[in-house]
Amino acid sequence: MKLLRILSATLVAIFMFVTLTLNVANAAGTYKISCKNDAYGMQLGSDYTSVAYVYAALTVQQATGLSGQYTIQGIAGSYVGNDCIYAGSADTNGTAVVAGDVARLAVSAIIGAVSNRIDMAYAANNSGASATGLSFTTQSDGLTMSANKIVGGLSFWADFGNSDFNNEQTYTNVRLDSMQFDGDASSYSLGVDKTFGKALVGLVISNLDTDIVTKFNSGTYKQQIDTYGIYLAYRTSIIQIDLGTGTGDSTISTTRIDLGNDSTINGKTTADMEYSNARISANFTRGRFSLVPSVSYRTMSMDIAAFTDDRANDIAANISGDQFLFTTGDAQVTVTDDSIAARSVESETMSVGVKLSVNLGKVVPYIDVSYDSEDTTRAAYKSEVGTDDLVEVLGTDYESSMKVGGGINFMLGSHLKGGIRAGSTTGRDDWVENYVAGSISLGF
Repeated sequence: MKLLRILSATLVAIFMFVTLTLNVANAAGTYKISCKNDAYGMQLGSDYTSVAYVYAALTVQQATGLSGQYTIQGIAGSYVGNDCIYAGSADTNGTAVVAGDVARLAVSAIIGAVSNRIDMAYAANNSGASATGLSFTTQSDGLTMSANKIVGGLSFWADFGNSDFNNEQTYTNVRLDSMQFDGDASSYSLGVDKTFGKALVGLVISNLDTDIVTKFNSGTYKQQIDTYGIYLAYRTSIIQIDLGTGTGDSTISTTRIDLGNDSTINGKTTADMEYSNARISANFTRGRFSLVPSVSYRTMSMDIAAFTDDRANDIAANISGDQFLFTTGDAQVTVTDDSIAARSVESETMSVGVKLSVNLGKVVPYIDVSYDSEDTTRAAYKSEVGTDDLVEVLGTDYESSMKVGGGINFMLGSHLKGGIRAGSTTGRDDWVENYVAGSISLGF
């Protein structure tokens, strides 16, 4: 009989241990209060993050001063839940994670459009395009068109592009840091330029819209960038040199999930940016073959203003419990918003590339390959409030990549030309980026 009592007591002890452990392990949203609840939030210090009252109705009652249905938990417990305590990137605003990649995308789109226009302008001059000539050309992620020399020797042009991209870093759960996201960007550039002998001088305004799903914090990141700049170019029979610089501003809106009550956290801010570029290329032609090696540099810096991440107040009716610890009458439902510090990011890229084409009459196939070495600001995660034994995943440190593309330009008649191309960026850690492009040219 004594043995049976000992066995029964042991089973009860084991049941208590398992029950409490499960409560702590699943403490995320135990009471469904915000991570920054004004009465119990993680911003209040260790008294609220390392010791908490966790509901344990099925355990042997223990005196807690509040109710026999609650048990004091130790280091592993918290009022707001372990997801709040042990999350890094999952509790980080998107500006600290993806803004560097957006700067890289923006400067690539702007400089890609301008470089394409410069090449197009010199090609039009060399081909003897008429004053009313309308021409189209392809860019790595879009379509470009221009009207050459239609007003007092001026040329007007427009460029449109689109790209799809994603970071494939492993995502497991909110307590293991990750920067996984996927998105797309659309851009356009409008410009005007004029040739002075072998020199070309132009002005350009550009726009880039990004729409990113940030899986690492169950949110979104949207940024609209508007810039204006100037570009200069000079070409000899073989060598071509072009330079550009510009400035602009941007609006950013972000969302993410409050890991305590699953409500949406909203943020809005602005940013100022500057960009510049330089390129030198050479054109070697022998028979039907043309080889154009090039070296280029581009950079964009972005200064993001400080702002507030707005957390939604808790809703008393949604707070879990049995009316002992949290009741409709005395529950504290207000929360503390997050202050997001100002941040500066930058992306610099040095490219070495070559383009090879062969003129087969009405069909001109080509391949275009470049190697990029970059320095882009790395993601910075919020420090975790608690310390666990999990091995965290650092943000991707981008260093180099290759862009491989190819296509075919073709002639449909004496005035109409077109082309298609496709390619991708490879070798950039955790990164996937693809593009498809088309072109059409109408000459007079």
